[in-house]
Amino acid sequence: MERLSTGVLGLDELIEGGIVKNSVVLVTGKTGTGKTLFCSSFLYEGAKNGEKGLYITTEETEEDIVKDIQSTFKSWEFERYVNEGAIKIISVKPTLLEYEEAEIGRFLKLYIYSLLERAKEITCYENVSRLVIDSVSMIEMFLRDPYIARVGLAILIDEIKKLNVTAMLTSTIEEGTEKLSGSGIIEYLVDGVIKLDFVPVTEEFQRTLVIRKMRRTNHSTLIHPFKITPYGIEVIKPEEIDKEFEMKV
Repeated sequence: MERLSTGVLGLDELIEGGIVKNSVVLVTGKTGTGKTLFCSSFLYEGAKNGEKGLYITTEETEEDIVKDIQSTFKSWEFERYVNEGAIKIISVKPTLLEYEEAEIGRFLKLYIYSLLERAKEITCYENVSRLVIDSVSMIEMFLRDPYIARVGLAILIDEIKKLNVTAMLTSTIEEGTEKLSGSGIIEYLVDGVIKLDFVPVTEEFQRTLVIRKMRRTNHSTLIHPFKITPYGIEVIKPEEIDKEFEMKV
């Protein structure tokens, strides 16, 4: 079974070598947990290996995404890959119009259609193999009816799978909830779920991840601390945590 590296140091070995090709994985977590940086690692790894990537942002501008990533990962050549076309970043924001409650389903359908058409066009003409949609929270916020929510998100996932790409989607979890996404639905539709968190594990390692779901994969179910460095994201091995603790003692 062919797998693609996540670009996150130490993560691939926890999921049998990487993400199954042509699968859709949800990267979820509360605000500030590193979802955008996590997904950029996935695209950057592909670009280094000659695989084109598409980054669709539904909330920010293309320029802000590049600046945020390059300023964090200072050793990367992310901006160069963007300029060369190995990584393409586009913004697909919903048009702010007044919609009645009864028209929300139509609005959602039009927005998903617009997003998917842009994705199809670029993946077709530019031979994209890795896709990031950051985030689906913009879609989830309109989904008040459970039936419309499930149908709309199912269409999104099904159409992404037809693109012949390996995809990462992000979703923001609200504070004080135990759901794995804004809607509490999309986690049941995707192939994998990686949950990021920010908790006081030790003085040094405060960010954690857990692989909640990964189809066709014998994956770790433990909570793993990780750190964000100028060189990328790195999952901290247990022995490194023990060593750091011994040094402090």
